[in-house]
Order: sequence, then structure tokens, then C-alpha cells
Amino acid sequence: MNRKWLTLSMAAILLATSAGCSSGESKDATQGGSTAGEATGKSTSPVKAKPELKGKIRIGYVGLNDQTAPDPLTGEMVYGADELKKRLKQDYPNIDFEVVTYPYKDHQAKAKALVESRQIDVSIESDSKFMWNQGLSEDLTPFEEKDKEWSKDLYLSPTLLTGPLEVDKDGKTVNNALPIAVDGSGIYFDKTIFADFGVASLSENPTWDEVLDKAKKLTGKNPKTGEQTYGLYTRIPGDQAGYAVSIIANTFGADMGKMGNKEYLNQVTLNSPGMVKAADYYKSMIPFTPPGMIQGQGAEKWSTPKNNIAMYINLPAIQLQKFKSLKMLDKYDVAMIPKGPQGTGGFLGGVRVQMVKNTQDKELAWEIVKWMSVGNGQRFLWETKNTMPVSTKSLGPDYKPDANDEKMFKMVSQAQYMSPIWFTTAKFALTRGMEKVLLKNTPAQEALDAAQKEVLDEFAKNKAADQK
Repeated sequence: MNRKWLTLSMAAILLATSAGCSSGESKDATQGGSTAGEATGKSTSPVKAKPELKGKIRIGYVGLNDQTAPDPLTGEMVYGADELKKRLKQDYPNIDFEVVTYPYKDHQAKAKALVESRQIDVSIESDSKFMWNQGLSEDLTPFEEKDKEWSKDLYLSPTLLTGPLEVDKDGKTVNNALPIAVDGSGIYFDKTIFADFGVASLSENPTWDEVLDKAKKLTGKNPKTGEQTYGLYTRIPGDQAGYAVSIIANTFGADMGKMGNKEYLNQVTLNSPGMVKAADYYKSMIPFTPPGMIQGQGAEKWSTPKNNIAMYINLPAIQLQKFKSLKMLDKYDVAMIPKGPQGTGGFLGGVRVQMVKNTQDKELAWEIVKWMSVGNGQRFLWETKNTMPVSTKSLGPDYKPDANDEKMFKMVSQAQYMSPIWFTTAKFALTRGMEKVLLKNTPAQEALDAAQKEVLDEFAKNKAADQK
């Protein structure tokens, strides 16, 4: 997913309700029993400090600031590459570290240029599928198999290891990247609005029928304030409708597809019965949403004292931490996305760390890849509030989650596998299909049949071009 996760973007989540992003926070905030922003000076993670290692490692990091500084919008501290290097030096004092930061705009081209010009040894990127398909990253399997410090059991969920499910030319799954930063999603709701209407709060694990039923009851004039209130909101413009519909379809047991080594080898079915049911269900929610939602408007009051939206579907887990730091937990809470037959539900996105193919010292590069994924790199992300970590076991024995932390980690641990529906051709075809359903009243089956044909036609063109 090509969305910004780090630095200033969390301000946009709260002010403009864009999802999939997060930022740094002040040192005054705490995560459960641990103190934020404070390095311990010792390694308490599964990856032990190794002062004996020597050499130089250059890290390319998308979305990270160069220097720690206050966010100009919120005033909160946003930690940067300088803080990351400080944390690295505590565990590896005799390694020389360089961190090359670059923005999300044109990030694929920038990452490729950095690798091909041999400027980085380790890449921290959101698009590991692109990196693998371009021949820029290394298969990590041999390093994982012989390293006793690394284990798949250290992660919150096996789902997190799948990433975009890179595969080789024979269709075999390849592990060329490890997750470091992740986010699941949930259904956030305003407890005050529920109370004003006399409606019971959303269940911790609701069904879509419960969500829709309560949306109906919570749409209308607020009995206490007299203000017009809407039961639901979710993002539609761009590619967001495709994400939302596929999340609902997952609940209904629709096939989420299978990745191929190249895009035209992806297996995608956009017009299955589960997808059609989800599209119709999504459309049935529209009467209980603010006018203009299809154009991306109507949520301007969300997360403010004058909020007029009861439930917001598919917002990231890390938002609960922001409500906590803003002392708004008396007003906002979160429920889980309804799960499908595989026991997963909700959007999965994040950032992954990779070893660059042409790095000179692969053993040293692997050490840093491991450190970021299950070592004190996890503490860096969590204590500086960059985003959700992928391994609570890597946060050290002093970390004690509170009830809100547990809700956030639950969202992450149950997030569904990444699907080819969420990438390029299929994602945009599904979005265009949903535009027909929502704006032109096209029957869902007809619209999704056309979307499926669009995908298959594009795959055929790509295959023909590749064989020339």
C-alpha cells in the first residue's frame, strides 16, 4: 500500500481522517507500564547487543524524518533518523551507521536508485513486492534458518509474515522481507452519541448486521443536542472503496486471491458471490452516512468535540493511541472488524525491512534486518510512537500492555492476509466498479463482472508485452 505511515501523517488522520498513517509523539506519553522515548542502554529484546561486530551499514528508510523535531501542527515530538542511529549504536557501538531518508512520493524509484547505485545495504520500505520483482532484495530464508535469535513465534501473528506474499518464478513463496511496522484496522465509535440515542455500545466483536442496525438507529436528530447525526462513515475516494468492500467480502468468505511472481500471474476474482454480496451490503450502508461521503466529504467533525458520526469503519489501530494521548478515551472506543472463515478480519498494512541484493556484508545486513524486526528496533518504533510494532516480545520485560494496547494489538493480530485485490490493476478496477454501483445504481453483479473483465484484459496485455 503506497500510503504514508510515519512522521507527520498522523495529524492528517485526526484532522482529515485519512488512514494507514502514523507519527511520532511526545515523551510524556506512556505505553502501558513502559516509558516512551527513553532508550534503556541495554538490550532486553531477543536480539542481544553485539559490541564485537564492526563495519558499516547504510539504511534506506522511507517516510522517516532526518532529525527529531516537534510536529508543526500538533507540537508533539517526531523522532527521526538521529534517534534511530542512537538506538542502533547502543547495541552495536562499533558499527558505523548511515540512514538515508526519503519521502513516499516516487518512493519506488528512489529505493531502486539507492540500491542500484550501492548507497544502501538495508531497505525499509512499504512495497517489498516491488523490491523483489525488480531483483533488488535478498531471500532471507537461509539467514532465518540458521539464526537462533530469530523465530516466527516472536511475532504477534503469523499473518504479519505473509506481507504481500512475494513468490518466485515457480510460484513458491519467498520471504525477502520481515515486517517491522504494521497496522490492523477497526470500527471506531463515539460512545457519547450511542448514549445520547439510548443505543447500546457496539459489541467488541460485532457482526455487519449489528453495525448496520445500529447505524440506522443512530442516524437522525440527536435527542440530546438536536444536531443531525449520521450512523456511519468510511472512506471512498481513490482506492478506499476497494479496500472496504474486500474487507466485508472477506467476512462473507470470498476468495481474497493469490499473488503471482508478476502482476499478470495474480489470481483475482472480483465478481464472486462473496464480493457481490459485499458490494450490495456496502451500498446498503450509504443512506446512513453523511452527504458527500462518496466524494470524500462529511467527516470534518470526526475526532472533535462536535463530532456527528457514530461509527467510522476501517481506521488504523494506532488511532486509539492518539485518542489516549489526547485524553479522548471517554468519548471514543473501538470494535473489531468482523472476521471471516479463516479467523481474520480488517486491513493489514505496514512497512517491511529487506536486505539489499548487492550489499557487501550480508551477515551484518541480516543482523540489522533482524534487529529492526524482532530486536530493539521494535522499541524504537513503539517508544517514539512511530507506529504499531509487530512483536511485543521484543519490547522487553518492562513492557506491560494496558487495556487499550491490548485492543490495538488484537486488531493487528487478527488482520487478514494481504490480498492481490489491494494492489494496482485489481484495486482500481474494483474501485471503478463500486463507483458504478454507488453513483450510477448499476447492479453489483454487472459492475463487478465488468471489473473482472478489466483485470483479465489488463493481465493479458501485460503478459503479451512481457513475452516480447
